[in-house]
Amino acid sequence: MDDLARWTAALTTMVGLGVTLGLNPALYAATADALAQNTRVGARVGWMVAGLATGATVLYLVLQSFDPTEFVAAAERGTTDAVLDRRVDLAAGAVFLAGAVAMGIWRVRRPARPPHRTTASSHAHGWSSYVLGVSCSIVGFTTLPIMYMTGRVADGVSDHPLLRWLAYAVFLAALAAPFVLLATAWTRFPTTAARVNGVYVRLIEKDHRALYAVVLGVAGVACVILGVIPGR
Repeated sequence: MDDLARWTAALTTMVGLGVTLGLNPALYAATADALAQNTRVGARVGWMVAGLATGATVLYLVLQSFDPTEFVAAAERGTTDAVLDRRVDLAAGAVFLAGAVAMGIWRVRRPARPPHRTTASSHAHGWSSYVLGVSCSIVGFTTLPIMYMTGRVADGVSDHPLLRWLAYAVFLAALAAPFVLLATAWTRFPTTAARVNGVYVRLIEKDHRALYAVVLGVAGVACVILGVIPGR
């Protein structure tokens, strides 16, 4: 009975950790992009999931030898100091404003933007989805603690390596499940997929340079204001 309770708690925790690691805006944006394009959806999502599994497994193995808590805490302190530094705000504001000016000049000098290519070959590269998956499972302040906790939970399941890897397989299944389910469900509704694809193509063919210039300008002004506000 105790073994059943321990396994139930461990596997439930593994599912939660897997889903949490997958909660990355870049991953869901890439999935939404693949669904909207409706081009090789299964292959692209599959490559992304393979990248997630690869990156997570590498961290899982690496973190068996050290505790990343102090590293993450030091990185967070450094990031907080950088965010509160006026010079960083002013530098970021200058970069944003320069980007806004450059985008505006480009829009004025070339009013007619070249048509955007929407062919399958320009969007369906599996390696880019794989690289995205690997990077999202490795880079970030939350990935290290999540994978460290995953290793500790797997170690607590049993002393037998095969059972530990079985528990880790549950983690990988939970990590991949949301993306696989989205891709599978999408293929079941071809009419809706075709309509969304049509709207997506029309949107990306529009000239958004003026909008980009405005957004960059607003971001630049906001950063400059933050940099000069006294008492911050």
